[in-house]
Amino acid sequence: MTQQQLRDLYDKNLITQEQFDRMQPVVSGEIISVFYELRTLLYLGILLFTSGLGILIYQNIGQLGHILSLLLLAVLTVVSFTYVILKRVAYTHGQAVAPSPYYDYVVLLGCLLLVSVIGYAEFQFGVVGGQLEWITLFTALLFFAVAYRFDHLGILSMAITAFVSFWGIRTSIARWAQGDFFNDALAHVAIALGVFFTLISTLLDKRGIKPHFTFTYQNFGLLLFFIGAFSAMWNHEAFYGYYVILIYAGCATAWYLARWKKSFLFLLYAFLAAYIATTTWLADVLFSEFETLWFFYSAFSCGALIYFVTKYRNAFRQ
Repeated sequence: MTQQQLRDLYDKNLITQEQFDRMQPVVSGEIISVFYELRTLLYLGILLFTSGLGILIYQNIGQLGHILSLLLLAVLTVVSFTYVILKRVAYTHGQAVAPSPYYDYVVLLGCLLLVSVIGYAEFQFGVVGGQLEWITLFTALLFFAVAYRFDHLGILSMAITAFVSFWGIRTSIARWAQGDFFNDALAHVAIALGVFFTLISTLLDKRGIKPHFTFTYQNFGLLLFFIGAFSAMWNHEAFYGYYVILIYAGCATAWYLARWKKSFLFLLYAFLAAYIATTTWLADVLFSEFETLWFFYSAFSCGALIYFVTKYRNAFRQ
């Protein structure tokens, strides 16, 4: 089309002024089309990509399956987190409302895929030289951030588990290096972490920061504390009585948390821990010399158990 033909179309009112203004620079040559140049570059890029991919396949034919699997997992991870970020809601210290019914599931999927990518890359290719504990710590910190930003209890549980695993791995490595793995070091770590999670959850709850996370923190904290305390008690005879007192203190804390959070589960923890600690202590101190007392204690403890179950039967049903 020439400029005269364009003018004729305008004079005959076949095109509007706006259309004339847009077409005139193209017809006059002021704007040049680069359509074919771009297509040429695109074809060249495809050629280079396929050539590079062919070289990669040729040089890594033995590990091709692992590479493709890792790439697929990485792509799915990026897609999941892209969706999560695009659909996110504003952060709040309270409980956030998910923007869609399946939003939380996509968050969980992205985190699980991320764990798969990190684990796959490390165990297959050794990208960080076998520093498993630091990978675990990085994963824990990342999951804590995701749990708080996107308000996800499941990710919070994964973060706590990874954080505990980091300290367990670090302690085990240190003890193996000293040739003294079979001791109560892990039990002490569990006790310390149990106290830490219980205290930090109480502090965050008092400040109104994600109070619906408090139960998860306290549940992990009490379980870690009691498991560590019982393990130390059974394997550390020199300070046997101190651990019994420590367990009683944990039972008192669990009872307080049960009343505070109206949680039957914490009350059950307190009852069972106190019963196990008392029975173990009496069996070693008293019943070994006065066997007849075992009968009376058994009857009393069974009665106490029946009373406890009867009083809280509705909670047991739930």
